Amino acid sequence: MQRSQGVFVLNASRLLLAGMMLCLLVLGTARVTSAQGVNASALSGTVSDPQGLPVKGAKVTMTNAGTGAQRTSVTDDGGRYNLVGLPPGQYKMTVDGGASFAVYENSSVILTVGEAATLNVQLQLGGRQDTVRVTAEPALVETQKTDVSLTIDSHQINNLPFINHDYIKATLLNSQAAPDDTPSIGAAPTSGLNFGGQRGRSNNINVDGADAGDKSVGGVRSTVSQEAVQEFKVITSNYMPEYGRATGGVVNIITKSGSNEVHGNVFGFLRATAIQARDPFSVRGTFNPATDSVTLTPVKQSYTRAQAGATLGGPLQKDKRIRRSISFPTKPSALKRVDLPALDKTILVSCRSPAPACALRHPCF
Repeated sequence: MQRSQGVFVLNASRLLLAGMMLCLLVLGTARVTSAQGVNASALSGTVSDPQGLPVKGAKVTMTNAGTGAQRTSVTDDGGRYNLVGLPPGQYKMTVDGGASFAVYENSSVILTVGEAATLNVQLQLGGRQDTVRVTAEPALVETQKTDVSLTIDSHQINNLPFINHDYIKATLLNSQAAPDDTPSIGAAPTSGLNFGGQRGRSNNINVDGADAGDKSVGGVRSTVSQEAVQEFKVITSNYMPEYGRATGGVVNIITKSGSNEVHGNVFGFLRATAIQARDPFSVRGTFNPATDSVTLTPVKQSYTRAQAGATLGGPLQKDKRIRRSISFPTKPSALKRVDLPALDKTILVSCRSPAPACALRHPCF
């Protein structure tokens, strides 16, 4: 009887240990998948011949137009390919189906943050010396996601004027978002956004896949400056499980990583009393005891803010290490430096100060 009980206890211990290892494996896999999905994009589809039959063993290559980084995939028996963890940006797609097909090239594939796009390719008959180049195609279609979202691209971020240099306010371009007027709790800032009636502390802010929220008070940690942002995605509802930790909305921010070409720009923001309109409620009252009346005189409030800076980015080694330096000094003493060598990225970030409503931006090259 004792021997039987010992065997039972031993088997139970083994089952418990196996269960714990399985849970750790599942959680680890889910964490990797989550990290790839939050700050990256995915592309999948099928490769077929002119008759619509799948092509097995076709080599699909995606080359980043900015950095030259390449990712490859080989189609299976059904002609399917799948590329995950692609950094957002513009890509050149090349499909080599073998000696019987012409090489397919498409240089206009654009992937945005969090996108799971589908692109099907039909090869043409020919030899490897023949190439079919596609210069324009319909927008990529997402068939695997059900979230309600809006992507704010770099063109909107660079050209829209934001008070206080707060680019997240571009979220208000989404009709489902509204400013959050909930009183602040202490000094901890909030996202300042209202989704579905939820207060600003109920949202989740991600920067390059990392959680930028302060869960102790529901606030938001300082984010990167406007000049360092490539794009961001606003998800208002039905977001995927990898986001979570929010009862409101999700703002997923992706920063610039530089490229093989040297780029830079100079910018200036000005908000001056002499060129701005007077607040219609800004008046000075004068009481006249003789007539027992008050005379209201319009007054323009003195409010002048100026901010200027420059950015410069380029490669340390082409196709290998990219460096992007960004500076936003309001005054020399306000400049701070943050160095991230492990990410091949150097960012200079200044203390944030209120920026003007009107902005002048001059790209250098």
